[in-house]
Order: sequence, then C-alpha cells, then structure tokens
Amino acid sequence: MITFLIIVITYFSFSWGLPWHMIPSEISFSYLFDLFFALGVCFIFRLPWKYKVRFNRHILICLAELICLGVAVIGAIWFFDIETPFRLVQDLEWHLVILAPILEELVFRQTFQRLLVHSVGGKRVTSMLVAAIFAFSHLIALKVLPAEYIPFIGFQVFYTFILGLLCGQALLRFGSILVPIAMHFVFNLMFYLALSLEII
Repeated sequence: MITFLIIVITYFSFSWGLPWHMIPSEISFSYLFDLFFALGVCFIFRLPWKYKVRFNRHILICLAELICLGVAVIGAIWFFDIETPFRLVQDLEWHLVILAPILEELVFRQTFQRLLVHSVGGKRVTSMLVAAIFAFSHLIALKVLPAEYIPFIGFQVFYTFILGLLCGQALLRFGSILVPIAMHFVFNLMFYLALSLEII
C-alpha cells in the first residue's frame, strides 16, 4: 500500500506540478508524461498487459450502463444549464475522444488499479479507491479554468467517480484494458456529440 501511495503522489506531483500548458505544442506534453509514466510503472512492477476480449452479453450490459450514465450526465448538464469548458479546448475531438480515454485508462486502470490489486488484493475496494482518485484528478481544472466553471467541475468529480467505478469493474470482470478504454471512449464520444449538436 505504501508503494501505491508513493506512485500516486509521484504521478500527481508531476502531473499537477509541472507547467505543461506553457510548453508550445498542438498536443499537450502531459499526455506523453501519462504514457511514459504508465509504461514505466507497468514495466517496473511487471503488471500484466491483457488485451484479448471475448464479446459476450456482459459487455453489452456494461455498455448499456455506460450509455445510461452518459444520457443522465448530459441531461443534467442541459437541464441545469451548467456551463461546460470544453469549447475552450482546441482540437477537442483528439483530446476528448481519442487521447483522454486511452491515456487516462492506462494510468488509472492499467497502472493504479492493477498495481493496487497486485499488492493489496480486495478487488472491489481497489476499484472504488482508484475511481475516487480518478475523480479527484479532475480537480486540476480548478487551477486553470475561470470561476464560472466551478459548478461543472464539482459535477464532473461526481460523474467521473461513477465512470471510474464502471471502468474499474469492467477491468476486473474482463481482465482486458481494452474494455475500459472502449467504455471511456463511448462516454466521451457521447459528450462530444452533445457538444457538437449544441445540446450542452
């Protein structure tokens, strides 16, 4: 558990502590940090990389739960007219739909959750703990966004905890990192479509 805490603190120290936004680039260097961090930790601790997935009805159930969450979140944002910051992001489709699902799942599920299960056990509890850390990670927005987006950030912490829990349970159930990546992709794609259609 101490090793896990050191790894998490190290990740957030670099992820939140370095001025990534000041490095001129089309794609944020923080994404490269996430990739190399995940690969490095997985290599050092010999965490398993599993990709094979058998398509079955349990995957459809996971996707149905995810779609319900997406519809509920988008509906709540629309109903309460919560201002979202996504229109401030250049190349949103790359960041929201491609890079975020892959790299966030590599860090939080492939690295943090597998490391915690490997060292501590208690699979369901570890899934909840990593989901809480995943939700907490979105508070970085408080550092970079104007105050008008605070209501959204608070709501985002709530729904990303549920998203993290669903993705964590999918990793435990199927063993493959591809399932949480696909689920995260579908959720973010729903968000992107809602933004493109100006629903939110």
